[in-house]
Amino acid sequence: MNLPDVFPGHDGASRRSAARVERVLAVGRAFLTVTGFVAIYLDPTEPVRLREITYGVLFGYALYSLAVLVYTHRTVRLTPAHGRALHALDILWTSVLTFVSQGPLSPFYLFFLFVVLAAAYRWRFRETAGTAVVIIAVFLVETAVAALGPWNERWFTPNTFELNRTIIRLAYLLLTGVLLGYLAEQEKYSRAELTATVDVARQPQLHLGLGGSIAAVARALSATFGAASVIVVVRDHEMHRTQLWQLDRAADGHAAPHVHRVELDARQQPAWLFTDPGRAWYAVRGSDRGIAPAWVIEADAWHLRREVIDVPRAFLDARPFRRVMAVNMGLTHEWHARVYLFDPAERGGLDRRLYFLEALAEHVTPALTNVFLLRRLRARAGAAERARVARELHDGAIQTLFGLDMKIEAIRRRLQHGSAVVEGDLAEAQGLLRQEILSLRELMQALRPIELDSGDQLPDVLAGLVERFRRDTGISARFVSTGGTLSLSPAKAIEIVRIVQEALVNVRKHSHARNVLVRVGDGDGAWRVVVEDDGCGFEFNGRLSGREMDERRLGPAIIKERARIVGAQLAVDSTPGVGARVELVLPEDAHV
Repeated sequence: MNLPDVFPGHDGASRRSAARVERVLAVGRAFLTVTGFVAIYLDPTEPVRLREITYGVLFGYALYSLAVLVYTHRTVRLTPAHGRALHALDILWTSVLTFVSQGPLSPFYLFFLFVVLAAAYRWRFRETAGTAVVIIAVFLVETAVAALGPWNERWFTPNTFELNRTIIRLAYLLLTGVLLGYLAEQEKYSRAELTATVDVARQPQLHLGLGGSIAAVARALSATFGAASVIVVVRDHEMHRTQLWQLDRAADGHAAPHVHRVELDARQQPAWLFTDPGRAWYAVRGSDRGIAPAWVIEADAWHLRREVIDVPRAFLDARPFRRVMAVNMGLTHEWHARVYLFDPAERGGLDRRLYFLEALAEHVTPALTNVFLLRRLRARAGAAERARVARELHDGAIQTLFGLDMKIEAIRRRLQHGSAVVEGDLAEAQGLLRQEILSLRELMQALRPIELDSGDQLPDVLAGLVERFRRDTGISARFVSTGGTLSLSPAKAIEIVRIVQEALVNVRKHSHARNVLVRVGDGDGAWRVVVEDDGCGFEFNGRLSGREMDERRLGPAIIKERARIVGAQLAVDSTPGVGARVELVLPEDAHV
């Protein structure tokens, strides 16, 4: 079981910790060398063969250990490649040291155990077991050299070889490597689970909103489990509203930045929120009538219950898949969500992966609940306050202005045969009243909350905004959307709507235009939002960027400020007497 295969999105932490690992091992290596010298001092009878060479090799190994200790504590960056090189050198030094002392009976046999421990500390089961096999091969070579050949009588005469003792040493070494490798694998697996849990649990954030938080969680789950697609279905019990978020993995294996969101009506909901047998389950696609077989988490038990899950045909037809993992989460009587991971990577034990998915859901649920409830609270408070202000404007100021407009119209009709001057003054006053009525309507529109969970909804919201502008002002206005979906966070999408609102207000108040076009589209690696009219234009001629307008103190101040907030490049084209064009350019990765 390979750790990066289990959690393909969480191996970066092990690479980042390479420096810390090598520094710890450098201290251990130096300590082992010092204890080797102490052992020789306490028992001067060891080693009994090639004593001068052994002392020389041990002294060289000590210098090497001190050099590595100094290097690892002073170097700026250490990579896994450094660890592999040091590991190979450790095997080489230990092989030479044991060979020149007493071969397979060397008192420095303990140094081989340090090499196995270092492999377990650096890596996992495969590397640790492989190290044990390499050391066993070295041990066998040393045994063969000691037992065979013409040099036996000269160099290895003091050694008495016992087959049973040799086999026991090899068995101990192999078992030690396997055990340490297994423990290292489990420890790093647990560490990876903890890292993945922290990473997924921190994805829901208040400033992202509910849609942005769910999208972030979907990306994290896709990276953690290697799923081809992640679908999150959320049911708001109070609002009786169900939404579906879908994230598909790109061709390069990474999660696509864009998460598609759709609203589910009453007929579509049973296809995704059907009755399932438990909190978390894993199933393999069977016949067209259902999914079989399925493994379900058993409460308070570390085993999976096997059964067949009957699902609606609409679920099977929604997308092709071979296997699916699912988990339920939410807050009773408030909201309920079900997460589907289609075709997750088949790595590691199924029971561990399924229980880990359940644990992730338990950690994510409180954070998503906070986002969900805060969103609802903000929506209620904001809607209530805006509704109160809009109601007061409608019942107070606008009704009064309408009444004055009607009175002036009546006076004008009675003065049809009267003074032309008086009638002109009344007409001017009536025009001013109508302008103020439009201004108050625009203010009411600005006070209304904008329902945006992602950039997907931006074209629809802008289309509705342009249509209301056309009805209220009588100015011919059109909206055109070309290209794909604009990937924006909800906050930035709302800023774009406010920019277009302000541009249309300026058109009505100042341009005297007869036609307005609002266009959204992509091209050349960027998105463009354009508002152009055939009015009188600005007080300059030509094209100015946002920076140039700031330097010359020209251009619409509110639009410039909001463009800076959204991170867009602003440009204004103006031809006095002909018209103006306001253009916002956003990079295609503006969703971050």
